[in-house]
Amino acid sequence: MQDGTCSIRHAEAFDLDAVTALEARCFPPSEAASPDAFAMRLRAFPQCLWLLEEDGRIVSMIGGMTSEAADLCDAMYEGTSLYEERGAWLMIFGVATDPDRQHRGLASQLMRYVIAQMQSQRRDGLVLTCKEALVPFYRQFGFVNEGRSASVHGGACWYQMRLCLPAGLERCILRGEECRFRHGGRDCLLYGWEQCDGYVLNVQDDTGALLWQSAPMRQEACAAAFREFLDHSQGGSR
Repeated sequence: MQDGTCSIRHAEAFDLDAVTALEARCFPPSEAASPDAFAMRLRAFPQCLWLLEEDGRIVSMIGGMTSEAADLCDAMYEGTSLYEERGAWLMIFGVATDPDRQHRGLASQLMRYVIAQMQSQRRDGLVLTCKEALVPFYRQFGFVNEGRSASVHGGACWYQMRLCLPAGLERCILRGEECRFRHGGRDCLLYGWEQCDGYVLNVQDDTGALLWQSAPMRQEACAAAFREFLDHSQGGSR
């Protein structure tokens, strides 16, 4: 993708030195991925490392792996055993922007692009961990804070953030699972139950207020009604 002087592409093997250098500029040594880790990722899943270039220079990147695992764990940083090409979730390992180019919306532009890619591939969503100060930044894209992560990567305290995409929300409905998502600037809970005249689906906000409820019907029909609710609600699903 190209937009003016900016372009977005997947990383390739020849980008190893550049992405390693950018990582080192953005993270402390205890948290930065090593050249060996990047080399492994570029061999195994280069399609999960997106680069934003400005005037031909890599200035921002988002990297991770797709997996069937629902939570980001430290084993993912150094190995490929949990990688699944068609995995439901994109686990984001890092979002990095050259310090000289920060506060210009480059990371936001790249994040929106990656989210759109995952949505077009009908993934369940995206998961990342971040420090507490960055929780508001990721909330603006629709990520929900799930609390302290079990990760001890780099000896830091991390919070797990999850963005459930429409396909993932629909699958939660069909499986009868609860799911949290952002809607109209609020954290919301999607849940349902079976009763004698059909399945009922509810959406409530983080105060417990009911925002929407379906009529009793089949779960597939509930999923369709929920899509209409999102489409017609101001602000959409985020």
